[in-house]
Amino acid sequence: MATERSILHVDLDAFFVSCELLRRPELTGRPVVVAGGAEFHPGEPHRPGRAVVSAASYEARAFGVRSALPLSVALRQCPRLVVLPVDIAHYAALSKQVFAVFRDYTPLVEPGSLDEAYLDVTGSRLLAGDGPTIATNIQQRLSSELGLPCSVGVATCKTVAKVASDLRKPRGLVVVPPGEEAEFLAPLPLERLPGAGPKSVERLRLLGARTIGDLAGLDHKALLAALGSQGAPLQARARGHDPSPVVPPGLPRSISRERTFEVDLTSVDEAQRMVRQMAFAVAGRLRAQGLLAGTVILKIRFQDFRTLTRQTALAAPTSLDLQLSRSARELLEAVYEPGIRLLGVGAGRLQEGEEAGLFPTDESRAARLDQALDRLRSQFGAETITRGVGDLGRVSDWNRDHLRELGPQPRPER
Repeated sequence: MATERSILHVDLDAFFVSCELLRRPELTGRPVVVAGGAEFHPGEPHRPGRAVVSAASYEARAFGVRSALPLSVALRQCPRLVVLPVDIAHYAALSKQVFAVFRDYTPLVEPGSLDEAYLDVTGSRLLAGDGPTIATNIQQRLSSELGLPCSVGVATCKTVAKVASDLRKPRGLVVVPPGEEAEFLAPLPLERLPGAGPKSVERLRLLGARTIGDLAGLDHKALLAALGSQGAPLQARARGHDPSPVVPPGLPRSISRERTFEVDLTSVDEAQRMVRQMAFAVAGRLRAQGLLAGTVILKIRFQDFRTLTRQTALAAPTSLDLQLSRSARELLEAVYEPGIRLLGVGAGRLQEGEEAGLFPTDESRAARLDQALDRLRSQFGAETITRGVGDLGRVSDWNRDHLRELGPQPRPER
């Protein structure tokens, strides 16, 4: 008889805020959000600009403040709100410690973001106990060792475990026994089901479906007409069937940086400077992960919200600052117009490898210079030295390429 899978979904409670409270315990119990780039306390003047809430404490959520809410709206809803600036480097460092705890129980850890992951602990029973036991131990360790609260869902599949982890936040533990998946999901609203986006929910409501159980019982032909090929997989998940495996992170598909500006860019020189800065940051990430890029991607959003994406193939895969920057700036020149709200630079068609440099060429000298700059920044800090573009190493947001770092780490040589 096959062993039932045991899947955990661990979700750190208000993670960014929890990280901040570790070093600002006097704010515990107050409505706090992490958003924007400046600290603000009630009674102080504050200009939220285009900032959005990245994370909100549960005290702030009582006022309707949620992540992705414009900060200006959050401040109107809760005038007593304490706003703390984003410090993604701090959160990423704590996240690595969290994932190190996860790997004490299983190598099968799939990050969803810096603050959540799926764990397949099916093979860990003999050494660490069953799923609920491991979940309890992880909660206790994260709390006692790192001071971070989390909620955990335990089930036989990823879909049900994720829904379960969200039901009793904060510090919740919800276990769905094998065979009870459909019964557990049935009374919950459609919006709780992973993969059921706003458009899908709207169409399902036209068929009379309000709960996950309603979706599970819909006629196949009606579902096909409403959602097309996406209907059957969504209905299977609504019935508690999700065979997808827990997959540790591997080679990323792309690495990117983007930035939304408080004031629209109206100068081509300023736009080129920003593109150059982001290209250097992307190149640094490539080198840190031992990767080369085959394409460079530019994303640009204008003040009227038109968004363009352009890409170009490189003559040879590279991770050099100047080569990526040159290609990105050429893409910008082809589409530039005043009034830029957002810029992004990415690297695609990634492969593992290093810059070829057997003989002294301009490229090999550039590679050695890039590597020397990387070593200086690693030893003395990201802002130690730059190529004159400022703010090169400061990380202001998390990107999905961070997730690869949360996977299994190589063992040091003895």
